[in-house]
Amino acid sequence: MRLFKSTLCLLSAILLMQSNAFSHANLPKGDASTAALVDLCKNLDDIDGQNFCFGFGEGVYQAYLASRNPKLKPSICFSSDSSTREAILQEFLAWNQANPQFNQERAAKTLVRFFETKYPCK
Repeated sequence: MRLFKSTLCLLSAILLMQSNAFSHANLPKGDASTAALVDLCKNLDDIDGQNFCFGFGEGVYQAYLASRNPKLKPSICFSSDSSTREAILQEFLAWNQANPQFNQERAAKTLVRFFETKYPCK
């Protein structure tokens, strides 16, 4: 229990530091659309924006893992030889450009659709 409390305190401190680091970044405010995420993620010179995009994508994938029914076959399978997060982001941006019909949907829903399309389980 003591280790859990120490870990929780450490995680809280890290999150507070990160929130301060992102306080000046041009992050989407209230717009959870795919278009807003793409606008943020395509600027490779915006380090804070890139970190937000990587974290958002990882969060969506982790939420998928946590909420999927373990009795059903998974629909997203990243292999150990999957690309880097930078390469996956570029794949997503290219995929989005070819599929603009999803721009007004929630970004998380579109990311899951992208992951299922590009990284299906075989």
